[in-house]
Amino acid sequence: MPEPATTRKRFVALPKAYAEARTGLICLVLVAWVAFIEFHIAPQIRLTFFYLLIIALGAWGGGTLSAIGVAVISSLAFLLREVDAADGHSLPGPAIWNVGMQTTVYPSAALILSALRRVTGNLKRLAGDRAAELKREMLDHTQTEEQLRKTMQQLRQLAENITDVFWMKDAGEARMGYVSPAYEKIWGRSCRELYQHPQLWLEAIHPEDRERMVHVAQDPESNSSYDEEYRIVQPAGPVRWIRERAFPVRDGAGKVVRVVGIAEDITERRRLEREIIEVSDREQARIGQDLHDSLCQKLVSLAFDTNSMAERLATRSAPETEAAGQMTVLLDDLITEARAVARGLFPVQLESDGLASALEHLAAMVSSRSKVECRVECAAPVPLRDNAVATHLYRIAQEAVTNAVKHSRASQILIFLRTREGRIELCVTDNGVGIPASPAPTGGMGLYTMDYRARTIGGTLSVERGPNGGTVVSCLAPQSSEWRLP
Repeated sequence: MPEPATTRKRFVALPKAYAEARTGLICLVLVAWVAFIEFHIAPQIRLTFFYLLIIALGAWGGGTLSAIGVAVISSLAFLLREVDAADGHSLPGPAIWNVGMQTTVYPSAALILSALRRVTGNLKRLAGDRAAELKREMLDHTQTEEQLRKTMQQLRQLAENITDVFWMKDAGEARMGYVSPAYEKIWGRSCRELYQHPQLWLEAIHPEDRERMVHVAQDPESNSSYDEEYRIVQPAGPVRWIRERAFPVRDGAGKVVRVVGIAEDITERRRLEREIIEVSDREQARIGQDLHDSLCQKLVSLAFDTNSMAERLATRSAPETEAAGQMTVLLDDLITEARAVARGLFPVQLESDGLASALEHLAAMVSSRSKVECRVECAAPVPLRDNAVATHLYRIAQEAVTNAVKHSRASQILIFLRTREGRIELCVTDNGVGIPASPAPTGGMGLYTMDYRARTIGGTLSVERGPNGGTVVSCLAPQSSEWRLP
């Protein structure tokens, strides 16, 4: 049983064959008619042009076979007319030449016209196929443009309604290609000004953060990808905290062609985090003060009573004298421990001894409780006008020392404190195994808390491997936190 496609081709071929046969028949009738006319006119008159027209009709409408058939019959008709014109005599030389030429020209014309018809048909089919292909491409292009328009409209609606700033620019260009309207609310400046003056983005960054952000944005190794927090200063004066994330967009060859970013106003979050830490610090200070004023005093009173009891037992030579003496020693140790805990919870009091003294107490406590030698170097007094800055610096040093004792397997820890160009520099180094080049996430909050405390007081924190091994934790901070948000 033939395939459906083959059947369809046969049904298509049948009308075509009928049309070619009909055209061939019509051409034969026309040839006979022209020959009849030619036999009844003067012998000098030849209707060669009309034969060629009929051959052209046969070649164009009937195909190669029809054209050849019409050409042969036309040649015979021409030959018969020449014979008839000779009146039974032999054909003269010119007549023989004419017959030979017609016999050659007619089939040649049929072949040429048939070939031209095929070429024209092929060109027509190709043109039709190309037109159909172009039509499909135009339809696809139209649909793609419509889909792209809808997508761009949705993206624009999203960008214009989110509270974060969405921006986009070409790689290597300072001029912004697009910035969402949220920029005007957060930065306090108009988008038009930013388009005209791209440097306004950096000029709005707080002077203490500007150099760092310029370095981050222009670092070739980052490939324009970063996640940073910094401060901006609005024209009216308020300071806002911004978290900005940038991502590179690459072409098919992997080349960065565009950079997009999202800038989020985290001022409220920073304020809440700061309040949480301040509440935690105040609560720790309250607990430390309660330990010092209540528990330690009661332990001291109990130690006096125990010592007095031991002395009375000694005068009587009672066997409990030794036990009473051990209780006295134990109470003295408990008092020392309680005071150390209280000191750790409430470490810094500027009106008494200050940050350097608190760090020395921290080093002494670490040295006494562990096998690690911990010491403080502070060549000159470090003036601090803000107890909050001193408290944050102490907590950073406390966390760094605790990490060194727990994780670095260090035998020596050095706490270095000094002033440099009007700022406080705190540095904690150890001789341990050092921080890994790519530290794995442990889920701890130590590094995050240290970094947050440094940024809260307007400082910067760095944690890196030491030149001779070990870990170096450095914090550079202002002497006061007057710039902080209210």
